[in-house]
Amino acid sequence: MLGRELTVAALFLLFSLQASARTSTLDAIPPGFTQVGTPSSETTVDIRIALRATDNAGLQSKLYEISTPESASYGQYLTRDQIKSYAAPPSDSVTAVTSWLRSQNVSSTATGPFGEYLSFSVPVSKANDLLNAEYTNFTYNTPSSSSQAIQTWGLYTSAYSIPDDLFEYINFIHPSNAFAPPVTRSGRTMIYPKTSSPSRRTPSARFATRANTAPTSCETSVPPSCLQSLYGIPTTPATQSSNILGVSSLQSNWALESDLESFLTEYRPDMSPNTTFTLVSVENGTNPQEIGDASYEGSLDIQYTVGIATDVPTEYIAVGNIDTNFFDSLIDLAEYLITADDPPQVVTTSYGVEEGYLASSNAELLEQVCDAFMQATSRGISLIVSSGDDGGAGCTAGTTNLTLFAAFPASCPYVTAVGSVTGINPEVASNFSGGGFSNYFSRPSYQDSVVSSYLSSIGSTNEGLYNTSGRAVPDVAAQGENIPIVVNGRQGTEEGTSASSPIFASVISLVNDRLIAEGKPVLGFLNPFIYSNPQAFFDIIEGSTPGLIPADCPDTVGWTAVQGWDPATGFGTPNFDAIVTAAGL
Repeated sequence: MLGRELTVAALFLLFSLQASARTSTLDAIPPGFTQVGTPSSETTVDIRIALRATDNAGLQSKLYEISTPESASYGQYLTRDQIKSYAAPPSDSVTAVTSWLRSQNVSSTATGPFGEYLSFSVPVSKANDLLNAEYTNFTYNTPSSSSQAIQTWGLYTSAYSIPDDLFEYINFIHPSNAFAPPVTRSGRTMIYPKTSSPSRRTPSARFATRANTAPTSCETSVPPSCLQSLYGIPTTPATQSSNILGVSSLQSNWALESDLESFLTEYRPDMSPNTTFTLVSVENGTNPQEIGDASYEGSLDIQYTVGIATDVPTEYIAVGNIDTNFFDSLIDLAEYLITADDPPQVVTTSYGVEEGYLASSNAELLEQVCDAFMQATSRGISLIVSSGDDGGAGCTAGTTNLTLFAAFPASCPYVTAVGSVTGINPEVASNFSGGGFSNYFSRPSYQDSVVSSYLSSIGSTNEGLYNTSGRAVPDVAAQGENIPIVVNGRQGTEEGTSASSPIFASVISLVNDRLIAEGKPVLGFLNPFIYSNPQAFFDIIEGSTPGLIPADCPDTVGWTAVQGWDPATGFGTPNFDAIVTAAGL
């Protein structure tokens, strides 16, 4: 009888323990990741517990208020201390989670700009016990490319648990079951099949009418002079030393000063060839200067900022920790922008990952990155991001299920996503240009009117293949094909939204230069301004974005450029003079 009572008591205790824990479980290992063995029990794992912010909704509301041109608070950007009042975790959450860790003999350190992380390093065996997890070594290989070398990519677990009474305080634990693929640059050297030209349509009367012309040579090569002609970009030097343009460099994508000198000599002979950039090191980031060190990405980004935004001081923000995953790199970048005494007013980023390659367990991690971007933009920083180069269509990773998805971080509602166009008379959507609707972020209020109208206009087109309530991408577009660059002393040509993002960022930086000269606030978070001023852009009404579909994908669909906003080119390409006018100059 006593044995039976003990058994019942033990079962009751087990039930109580299970009931008091909240478990996060991954349904399946994401495509591309392969389990390769159990690590030694003494292998160290660095863990970050992300605590929920005090008032993210309040910060979002404030950001929209200070970024909407019609608002009385427009341009009144926040200080770090003001952001902290929204973004820092409540003290009771810090106390509760810290106390739990101490009870498990784990010592943690508050990290992040506002102490929003509790970080600690423990042996894998301790991490498994603490989180009821099973950390395992995984490698990653791009699912669509069997020829790409497999990379060792760290420790993950398919499930973990935390005490139920801590659930309200914890946003996510990393690393855990949010599998993060390596960073992907948005530049292309491959050639895509050209689609036939659609019938000509008339641009919307709400948009800018193109008065600028470009020589026919711009059909096959688009150096800075072509961009100046197409978009009315001035060649006169900027005058404001406080106006800074930032270029993010992730995963050792480096740029040579000697390549920039050669580029300026060839394509901007009106500028001093000695014009250069300042290196900013984040997490021990570097930018070596030997021939052979330069990447296509780094070269493209720096040459189409320094070479377009004439005499705007340019920072090359090199993020180190190259062995970390993409999301960690983005968080490191955001934290620099949040904490820097004098951050750049505009930052371009040409890296991303298709949402179709992410698991549902990534949602909280993506949200954390996006919230960090929200904090940065609250300081008056314009974050410009390439929209991706896989077109609008593809197959869900590891399946033959056709779907339409967006890329991250372009899908974050606090960045400005830039798609690609090609040609000059007219400009048309590049068929590789990324765009669509997010499966992770809902449609922001500034998009509601135009996106709802667009969805009504297309009826049942692509029905069931995309999230009709998701954040829509891109917001705008710029040239992204036949872009000449210099890499390791040699001429090259790039294509991709990796070119479009720095080009658009340069335009905004030049507008900011004029605003600062007039004593006005910079444009800051751009999207409410963009969606309030469609007349400041050249409407793109031709081309489509089927992308380059893997062989096992059953069909080719995408998005078509139409009058007004569309998920192929957003509102279109920049008209410098019209943007200046819309900015009140």
